[in-house]
Amino acid sequence: MPPLETLLAMCSFALAASATPGPVNIIGAMTGARYGPTRALAFVTGATVSFLVVLVALGAGMLEGVSWILAVQGPVTLVGSAYLLWMAWSLTRSDGGIERPDLSGMPGFWSGAIVQGLNPKAWLAAVSSLSAFVLPLSDRLSGLLVFTLLYAVICWLSLSLWAWGGARVAAQGMRLFNRVMAAALVLSVIWMSADMLV
Repeated sequence: MPPLETLLAMCSFALAASATPGPVNIIGAMTGARYGPTRALAFVTGATVSFLVVLVALGAGMLEGVSWILAVQGPVTLVGSAYLLWMAWSLTRSDGGIERPDLSGMPGFWSGAIVQGLNPKAWLAAVSSLSAFVLPLSDRLSGLLVFTLLYAVICWLSLSLWAWGGARVAAQGMRLFNRVMAAALVLSVIWMSADMLV
């Protein structure tokens, strides 16, 4: 078990990485705004589970060596960035209507899992958090397990709050909200791309 100060640092990092604006947070807010916070929980859960898979896979890989992680980081960032830019374009073209009786287009569990799996922010957060908090530990396996459990709770709650916040957007402000969220997606892609290049 990691020491208390490491646990607190892990929690702080997980909160900062999960709660700060990023592509998945923005899509969660949009899903909450359009379909309500309860229906958005499927997307939130899918995104959380996907992040945990990335974290555990990268963590297990880091215990074996890091060369393969560096090999997949670039392609995942490119594919994820292209997908997020397409989503931003779709948001800017939206009329902002909220009434949607057909729920077939609602982002669900698998949408959350795919978006998070392609999210460069998730990969960067996983690699940097594992490097900072798990690799320095003498018992890395238990550190990875504890960190994964902490991240599970913090990530799910943070994304749920974004969905809840999106649901509080008034119907008349939805078109503006869509455009602001699209701009935020584009900025997050630019930030992540610049961070990867540096």
